Amino acid sequence: MSVGTGAFSSVSAEREVSVNVVEDENAYLGLDGDIENGVVRIKNQFAGTLDLTVTAKLESTTGAVVVEADGGDIQVEIEGEADEGDEEGSEDDGESDADNRADITIGTGNSADVTAECDGGGRLDLALTFLGRVVDTGTTVNKTRTFTVRCDEDDDSGESNENVSEHVERVKFAGGGKKVRILTTENGGGGNGMEGVVDAKLYCGDGGESVSEDFEEVHVNTKLWIDDFEDDYLEEPIAGVGIDGLGIFKNPDPGAGNIVSNAEDYPF
Repeated sequence: MSVGTGAFSSVSAEREVSVNVVEDENAYLGLDGDIENGVVRIKNQFAGTLDLTVTAKLESTTGAVVVEADGGDIQVEIEGEADEGDEEGSEDDGESDADNRADITIGTGNSADVTAECDGGGRLDLALTFLGRVVDTGTTVNKTRTFTVRCDEDDDSGESNENVSEHVERVKFAGGGKKVRILTTENGGGGNGMEGVVDAKLYCGDGGESVSEDFEEVHVNTKLWIDDFEDDYLEEPIAGVGIDGLGIFKNPDPGAGNIVSNAEDYPF
């Protein structure tokens, strides 16, 4: 059976079901866009565990979109030019098609938040597709909605130069292997963490064999690109980040998006 409603793009099941036309937040796959510091809250109101794939695509501009599962939630990182577009960018610029989607599992009655990051100011239209299957019943759902994301202006005026290496919680490796974030927060978005600097170096290449010559002072909770480190011979992907006095955060799959919480002494 296949039914089109105002709340579902499509719903199908192997047995007879009845689907009411309801608002998104009251649907079996509930979508509530009224959440603080986020894009949308996904609510599983099916009678069973939901396996869900979330796919993101920019509608109003070109650019790269990376989607990652983070502790049961979804984090979207956008590299695009707000409002005006980026003539040099493309939808898969530096990222594979698989990087714009991520899988999560939501128990019945539970929820997951989708958050997004973009810089440069202005707004971006982000289309999210939710494709899922209820484990117990085989019911499937496919819904696409467009949300407006507000981008933060780059502002370095409030940045601190205090060394905060002892407060580093995680290192976030972006898909494509071009950039990382050193985070002083437990959440993947890097919000509300202690601001400051650390002395860091990069380990590049699939085996981490290409290492930046010296530690460099860099800011935490911000995007760090390979080009931000002065060594010209460093090449993609970023396989690890060393932080002076703390250890090395190693990406278990260089080039893929991962969030690493544990520093090691000599992982390579």
